[in-house]
Amino acid sequence: MDGRRLVAWNLRRHRVERGLSQEKLAVDAQIDRTYVSSLERGLENPTVSVLDKLAAALSISIADFFSSTVTRRATSKAAIRRTSNEIDIAV
Repeated sequence: MDGRRLVAWNLRRHRVERGLSQEKLAVDAQIDRTYVSSLERGLENPTVSVLDKLAAALSISIADFFSSTVTRRATSKAAIRRTSNEIDIAV
């Protein structure tokens, strides 16, 4: 995955995990909402200054925008049951 797409994916992931709208994030980061949208779609190349503002608004480090590893969480009831069953079997 190229750097712009990686930043775009991580920006959206962190925003959604925190339950923020693009508008709320833009206000907190003091940038335009349409720019947040363009960043999330990988249409723009953010400057270090913009990444710094976004990171501060999301309470993350700039390095988190370049992370390619994600810890997946079990959110569905079926996944939770499956995980529970696997733990029971292993024990």
